[in-house]
Amino acid sequence: MIIQKKTILYAAGVLACGNIVLQALGFLYRVLLSHYAGAEGLGVYRLVHSVYLVCNAGCLSGITMACSRLSAASEARGERGKIGMILRLAFLVFFSVCMFCGACLLLGGKWIASDILGDGRCARAFPFMLLCLALTGIENIFKSLFIGLERMQYAATSEVCEQLIRIATVWFLLYQYQGKDYGTIAMLIFAGMVISEIFSAAFLSVLFRNWKMPNVKQVSMERETVRQFFFIAFPVSASALLGNVISSAGSILLPKRLMVAGLSYEQALSALGVLSGMAMPLLLLPIALVSSVCTALLPAVTGAQAIGNCKRVRALVGRAITTVGLIAVPATAVLIPLAPKLSVLFFGQSLSVPYVSLLGATAMVCYYQMASGSLLNALGLQHWNVVISVGAELCQVLLMYRWCAFPWMGIYGYLIAMLITGVAAFLLNFIILYRKVGFSLRPIRRFGVPLFCGTALFFWTRVFYQMFSQICYSDITVLACTVVSVGILYIIVLRLMGIRLLYYLSKRIEKPYLPRLHMW
Repeated sequence: MIIQKKTILYAAGVLACGNIVLQALGFLYRVLLSHYAGAEGLGVYRLVHSVYLVCNAGCLSGITMACSRLSAASEARGERGKIGMILRLAFLVFFSVCMFCGACLLLGGKWIASDILGDGRCARAFPFMLLCLALTGIENIFKSLFIGLERMQYAATSEVCEQLIRIATVWFLLYQYQGKDYGTIAMLIFAGMVISEIFSAAFLSVLFRNWKMPNVKQVSMERETVRQFFFIAFPVSASALLGNVISSAGSILLPKRLMVAGLSYEQALSALGVLSGMAMPLLLLPIALVSSVCTALLPAVTGAQAIGNCKRVRALVGRAITTVGLIAVPATAVLIPLAPKLSVLFFGQSLSVPYVSLLGATAMVCYYQMASGSLLNALGLQHWNVVISVGAELCQVLLMYRWCAFPWMGIYGYLIAMLITGVAAFLLNFIILYRKVGFSLRPIRRFGVPLFCGTALFFWTRVFYQMFSQICYSDITVLACTVVSVGILYIIVLRLMGIRLLYYLSKRIEKPYLPRLHMW
């Protein structure tokens, strides 16, 4: 099958290839960090990173969303001359907010590290963290413009090269240090991130300069475009900022509540490091594919809405949820029985089956919530996403604060809180999408088929793993044979049910008026 450019399948395919490589490199990166930093070191880095996430969310999340949506709408209407204006406005807003964040961190860094984060060692990483934030802003603004213009290959290439440079640089710095001061380790990790971000910012800047068409007349700043920019950026930034503040508060409070349950400070910090640096990244491996579909759909949904094609909007919204389920649920179901072995193999850390099962269920719900939230943003309903996501984060922290203090729950209180609030947030997103867009519900197609496939693959993964364990001697060979066998089985099951995923992405979404030839 020939895949045409400027289609959702092409965009999702390019992003998926890049994200899969990024996931593999990211997994290698976390193995590297766990080897040199350990669980406690990862906990200290996670505390510093929580501050970085808050600053990143406040400075960038709304700006990048506005860039992607406005550039996609301008491209759909043939108004390419507005791209330069959108870029200038984005940089003006970003650097203004970034300078404010920098002043707060430089003036109150020691107080934030000792009194808020609870660990004074974190303050050493703040200067490098600010440099990383500024460079990340330049990179992400260019990247969001390219995504809106459906130039996904530029963003994918930049991210892969950046990750390669980051792994090499962080490994070199930590290898040369060989110390056990976890504050210094966190500082060196951010120093490596700064070097990798320098490459990405320069690379995308050069690409954008070469991409700009000389015959396109650039327009000056327009009041209506500025109004639309802030109408999109402010709610999304507010949502991301509040959500990350609450999430970071949860990361800070979690070790303290685990200490109430009877753990020592080192044990509580190690529990945070295992969850955020080992277990969660392992169960979120399918996010490479899910985020590719969500990112590829954003300019398509925005462009269809900009030209008033309501039929295409309904088709994209409904089938996006179905596609996310068919990718995320079975992939996570395969990972759940394999995760304990993978964790020991790569991290040297054992994980219990109930722990992994709860985390896997939470990951599945997270994918649905992410997809539905992205669709709300793409449709200009970001104010609903603000209220729901912030409310879910707040409820999660409140439940965690109470449940994690019980000795018989401990870290499981946090996992259960994530699962319950994630389900509630997705249901609210889904109801709003249905009422605003009017796509057909079809619960069997949207949810029944993915859950059926996920359940079948969960049990068959265990069967294949046991079978190959008796044949092969290498753990890596057993895992590889199990994954390949389950993947082939999944493709066969989909075809028996009349589901052809590539046809769906390349034909049905692009042309919703085609007659249905298959079950879905």
